[in-house]
Formats: sequence, structure tokens, C-alpha cells
Amino acid sequence: MSRFTKYNRYNAPQESLPHLDKAQELHGFLPNLLGYMAESPSLLGSYLFLSEQVNHTDLTQTERQVVLMTVNRFHECRYCMAGHSQFSEAHGVDMEVIDAIRDDRPLSNPKFVVLRNFTLKLVEARGVVSQALVSDFFNAGYSRRNALEVIALIALKTMSNYTNHLVGTDLDGFAMNQRWVPVNER
Repeated sequence: MSRFTKYNRYNAPQESLPHLDKAQELHGFLPNLLGYMAESPSLLGSYLFLSEQVNHTDLTQTERQVVLMTVNRFHECRYCMAGHSQFSEAHGVDMEVIDAIRDDRPLSNPKFVVLRNFTLKLVEARGVVSQALVSDFFNAGYSRRNALEVIALIALKTMSNYTNHLVGTDLDGFAMNQRWVPVNER
């Protein structure tokens, strides 16, 4: 049983209320993750701010989802993998991309292969990567700005993935049909 409280508009800390109102307006409901994050107004506010900022990168929607879902998969975050699978599908990301990341299969788009590998190596090595990896990233057509944007996306997912693991967040209803289980548990 979780020792953490999932808050709502009626019982959340006062400092979290503006953030919860913003989340409700943005999503049309209060995602379970954000209800738990409300315990810490600084975490909730930081997460919502960074969520907004990463939507303004030079990376395409599909590229952002490749990064986000790669981090979700690495961290084995069931909540975020299900939510991003549903979100990606609803926003026109090719199901081949979604399924390849979910199932740890190769991607067919060479540029996405490089992006996924770059992201995964950054996470695995905690940012200490080879110049060959960075060169591969640039040679695929990505920029220095994109490299730094990948770091912002990794930071966003680290906040949500770690929170979900710590508190045991249940899936939101909209993501139930995208339930995900790590390959090693199938």
C-alpha cells in the first residue's frame, strides 16, 4: 500500500492548487501522476513548466515521443509508457514507431534509430557519452540545440518515471488500452 496521497482540487496543499487548476484545464481531467506530485508544489510546478517548454523544441512530435518513450522504457515506467503510447497514437505518431519502442524492436527510420540510440546512451551513461555517438547524432541531421533538447526531455521523464515508481501510480482510464509490461516480465 502506498504511503503517498493522491490529491485533488479539494484536499491538495494550497500552493499546488494553481498547478492543479492548470493541469485540469490542459488535460480536461487530473492525471493520477499530477495528483501525487501535488504533495510537492515545487515538483508539480517544475514538471508542468518543463512539460510546456519541451513542446517548443525543434524536434518533431514523433521525435519527442521517440525520446520520451525510450526513457520510459529504460526506466520501465508502466504508467508513462501507457500514457505516451495513447498520446502518440492520438497525435499521429506512426504505430510502427510506438510498437517498436514498446517492444524493444528496431525502428525502420534511420534518423529515429540514431535519436533512440543517442537518448538511450545518454540515460545509461548519465550523460557521459563518446564523441563518436555525438558525431553520429549530428551526422543524422540533428543539431547542438537538439542534443540539449534531448536532455530536457530526459529530465522531464526522470521526474515522472521516478515519481510513478515511488508512489505506485495507477493508470489513468484513457490509457488502459495501452497497458504495457516490460519484455522481461512477459
